[in-house]
Amino acid sequence: MAPTTILPNLNGVFLLIADQDSSNLRNLKRYLVELGAIVHLAGTMTNAQNIIGNKLVHAVLADANFDRNHGLELYQTYKSAVPSGLFYIMSDQLPTDPVLKASGLNIDGFFPKPVKIESFAQNLREKIQVETSSISKLDPLTEMLRPYLIFRSPVMRRGLMILPKVSASSHSVLVTGETGTGKELVARAIHGLSPFANGPFVAVNCGAIPETLIEGELFGHEKGSFTGAQTQHRGKFELARNGTLFLDEIGEMPLALQARLLRVLEEKQFYRVGGEKPIKTQLRIVAATQVSLEKSVDDGLFREDLYYRLNVLRIHLPALRERIEDIPLLAWVFLERAFAELNRSKPYPTLSNDLIQILVEQPWRGNVRELKNLMTRMAVLLPNHTHQVVPDHLAIYFPEKMMSPGVYHPPPPETDFHEVHEERDVIEVSSFPSDEGIFIPTGTTLKDAEDLLIRATLKNTGGNRTKAARILGIGIRTIRRKINESE
Repeated sequence: MAPTTILPNLNGVFLLIADQDSSNLRNLKRYLVELGAIVHLAGTMTNAQNIIGNKLVHAVLADANFDRNHGLELYQTYKSAVPSGLFYIMSDQLPTDPVLKASGLNIDGFFPKPVKIESFAQNLREKIQVETSSISKLDPLTEMLRPYLIFRSPVMRRGLMILPKVSASSHSVLVTGETGTGKELVARAIHGLSPFANGPFVAVNCGAIPETLIEGELFGHEKGSFTGAQTQHRGKFELARNGTLFLDEIGEMPLALQARLLRVLEEKQFYRVGGEKPIKTQLRIVAATQVSLEKSVDDGLFREDLYYRLNVLRIHLPALRERIEDIPLLAWVFLERAFAELNRSKPYPTLSNDLIQILVEQPWRGNVRELKNLMTRMAVLLPNHTHQVVPDHLAIYFPEKMMSPGVYHPPPPETDFHEVHEERDVIEVSSFPSDEGIFIPTGTTLKDAEDLLIRATLKNTGGNRTKAARILGIGIRTIRRKINESE
């Protein structure tokens, strides 16, 4: 009796299979879904590009002659969007296909058709790193930053590659990024990896302190220096001595105080309010902002000389929607942490692939902070007997997430392969009813015309951004950006 073949678990792996042979696509999807993978199917180059632009894709399996010999063009498209992703080719002519041999491309594997699922799945499992419960197999940079930041995406790696060298210096650092992206975590990483690590880390939010009090908070005051000053008060600059002072929301600092901060940075000493004796500064400054300081300088809201003094070294954190490869990993980690804080017994509930796809397609205006809060609330509200978190839980506890335009909705059974297209399928998905349209007056700018068309399309689709993106032939990120720009 022949031994039973044990197929690898592909839970958490998101695949794109591109082929014009719909029968082959259906067969591959059926077997790979049984192994736990989420499989996107594309029958044309346009469909494949839309999926790559709008969905999480860890690996691509494409026919060498896909869509009029565009298989190698798809390689370029995918690698431009996901440099660390895996790309496989399937063909009737492997391994002697001269086109593939002459391409010189870094293909991760070639498989003759019909593809043997066990061989493909095993190759994929050995090469891919997809997290389903906890962090493992971290490279040196992610291992170094693991106590502070969690990431796997190429865009985060590129942004943080300089962090160790930045930390080793004593120069000022400016950290930029939207709210909730983790600017304070980066500041703490800089402190923890710096020569000032043995000193204190002191954080102050420049936008949360009233203008009349912020000078005393930063520099302290002497007893009797003003009405109500009953005792001497040490400011943040003194408390951060031999450590790191983190000035969050530096763009909110009043202009008058900016002048004094500039003098402190230049002279490396300061005076308490009402004080006569200078106090030497021995610390590292890390500032952060979610607004464009360059624009604030142009608008006269931020001193240009202070900007250049703070912007010696700079680290920019991308929005969560720009690092979607990290969303499943972050969701797992935040959920596990929340369960641990609740003293819930292991094994913890896992996240279903369908739920992960919903999370991936959320706009996340609150970025990582919003995702963390969602996972914490989910852990608190889930019944104790739950073994896996599925979309139904999101619909029950957080219906606003399920109703957000552009989120993933699993297709009904009769349209399970709606991403496998002959041309008629594309027309059914992409066309407006013939009796609808919009009027664009002569003289309308191109930008305003785009806004009108996007909003009309969204109205036609009931607010579904994913469907609107397919109709317009653009990525969902483009729609989100256009809407944000016009609001």
